[in-house]
Amino acid sequence: MAKELFQSKEDDKEDTGPLKNRSCTDIICVLIFIVFFGGMGVLAYFAFTIGDPWRIVNGYDSFGNTCGRANVAGVNVTSNFAGRDLTDYPYLMYFDPSVMLPSTLTTLANFDTDAGASIETTMMVCVKKCPDFTYYDGKAGEEGEENSVRNYMMSRYVSKFKEEAQDVCEYDFLQNLKDDGKLDTVGTTGLTAATFNYDQVYITNMGSSGPCPKYVIESEPILNRCIPMADKIEEAISDEDTYEEIVDKINDILGTNVSASEVMQYAMSDVMNSYREIAVMCGASLVISFIIILLLGWIAQIMIYAIAILAAVACIAGPAYFWYIWYTAKQTLDEQTFQLQSQIDNVETLMIYAIIITVVCVIVLLLIIFLRSRIGLMVTLFKEAGFMVMRMIVILFTPIVLALFIIAWAGLWSFVSGYIYTAGTATDLTFERSYNGDAAALATAGQETEITMVYYKDHDYILYVWLYHLFGLYWGTEFFLACHEMAIAGAFVQFYWTRDKSKVHFPVLTGIWWVFRYHLGTVAFGSCIIAIIQLIRTILAYIQNKTKDSGSEIVKYLLMCLQCCLWCFEKVMKFINRNAYIYTAFKGSNFCSSCKKVFGLLLSTLSGWVSSTVWAPSSSSWASSWSS
Repeated sequence: MAKELFQSKEDDKEDTGPLKNRSCTDIICVLIFIVFFGGMGVLAYFAFTIGDPWRIVNGYDSFGNTCGRANVAGVNVTSNFAGRDLTDYPYLMYFDPSVMLPSTLTTLANFDTDAGASIETTMMVCVKKCPDFTYYDGKAGEEGEENSVRNYMMSRYVSKFKEEAQDVCEYDFLQNLKDDGKLDTVGTTGLTAATFNYDQVYITNMGSSGPCPKYVIESEPILNRCIPMADKIEEAISDEDTYEEIVDKINDILGTNVSASEVMQYAMSDVMNSYREIAVMCGASLVISFIIILLLGWIAQIMIYAIAILAAVACIAGPAYFWYIWYTAKQTLDEQTFQLQSQIDNVETLMIYAIIITVVCVIVLLLIIFLRSRIGLMVTLFKEAGFMVMRMIVILFTPIVLALFIIAWAGLWSFVSGYIYTAGTATDLTFERSYNGDAAALATAGQETEITMVYYKDHDYILYVWLYHLFGLYWGTEFFLACHEMAIAGAFVQFYWTRDKSKVHFPVLTGIWWVFRYHLGTVAFGSCIIAIIQLIRTILAYIQNKTKDSGSEIVKYLLMCLQCCLWCFEKVMKFINRNAYIYTAFKGSNFCSSCKKVFGLLLSTLSGWVSSTVWAPSSSSWASSWSS
């Protein structure tokens, strides 16, 4: 039956194995592939011209300046602080850590100047060093401060600026006070004689928009951001909700619940203490894998029977163990006078698990029993595959080359992504700052309430750009995998169908040549289908994430079912694609014709398909079916 599906009568008269006189397949798909990735190149070019990934690496302040870099003010940007040279200011400090990235960017991006909304956003400035001190209002009484509590913060900022040249306020603010001769009156003494409280005109009562922060927490520089230390946050923030909000923000950035000062220490300590063991284990795994593959021709029979026996034992022991656990828990529950609902639920859950495992194990055990006659065939196929690998030793290194290509592609994609992510337009954000001081105090202090900050506004089409870019990642990755699968299949079908193995020269290189000379369109077609499914799954996952807090359980279950169906569909298509690549390598047909032939074979030889999938999913098994 298999031969009728794959070979015509003319082919049957002269069964010479893989097709020698090949022609290009799926040429239109090659052209689409080239045009698509040419478009990605154009997209990357424009991203390079307007993006700046250093904003991600170093962070940027409230005026569009990248920390640690010499900046140029954007077009149509009017902020006085834009375009500053911050080469000596490498760290980004937040006036209010509770609105760390990405919330700050979200607030700015959603700011609607036309709506007349009254909004203040926290100030971010670049500093020479992260604060090594903790100041907050409550400390005034602790330190016996004689001056008003509201003046405590400004007096401490001025003292730090005078004594240690640490400036945690708006750019040039304290320096301008010093130049105007006003700095001496803002110190630890003399404040009570002032006609107003300095904290009320230099520290906003909401939003921490400057010119000085409402509190400072001792921080550590991590990823070029000043991350407050967890113990210092608890000391400085009395409001429990605000404290938890700040800690959550830090944990989101660091991906951990330990204090900020410990994160990098733990990571570096683990690597430094165990890098030798890591290297040895990776090298040993690689060597052992190579040895097993090389010895596969001799130990195939032992492996197959060992796997079958162990699987049968596990199918008997597994259900027995779970039923024993359920029986023990049930006996313990029955002996108790008072039974808690949680205990009853636990026993019922154990019974459900035991039933599920029993059903699965019974199915697997029946497969082992009824397909035991196919074990001999599997042993033969494993042996043949092992001997072919020994004669084509180069094939063992192709996965390493594939991994290098995929890593390089992912690195290039990530590099371009950094430029796309930062390809926004610098835009002014002007608003009024609110202070506790009255108009007379503000006028006396010379403090202006209006300030212009800068944020980077995304382009209207950025969503489509990201979808295009993400699809390129999926398609490129699947394309590399498909090229590898077809090249390996080409090498195996050459070796398998040649009786005199000495006539086979460089089968791996020949397989690669077939792919790039004749069948790029086929692998582009197949990989495009998988990429489309993956993109749909990604969009669906995004929708799931956005609706996870919704009250509709029906919507959640529907999305979960769709995600499960798409996952199954992707696995099925990958299986069909893989075998279609094998048939293309064998007969040189196009993608659709190969899929049709493969699908027909699956329907006609279902039992053989099951056994080959369970025991030996290799291209050699297909070659054996085609020759029968």
